[in-house]
Amino acid sequence: MRELYKQLIVWIEEKQPVKIKTRQGEATFLPVKLYKDARKLFAYNRNMNLINISLDHVVSIEPTRIYGSFDRREKYMVHTR
Repeated sequence: MRELYKQLIVWIEEKQPVKIKTRQGEATFLPVKLYKDARKLFAYNRNMNLINISLDHVVSIEPTRIYGSFDRREKYMVHTR
């Protein structure tokens, strides 16, 4: 687990998207902050919602490559006067 923490810290510093696989499935995230003592990882999902992931339920974490923008939110035009 110590190696995983070291690698996660490097990926956070490099702003490297990661693919996290849990018992429920897998998804791509942009890790932001790691709390070792609470075993929690805070990350943005593809819709740019900040979520926390319990490292107790994680099966694997590996870096991934994103083609295009990580942010898939709809862009709205705002008119001002």
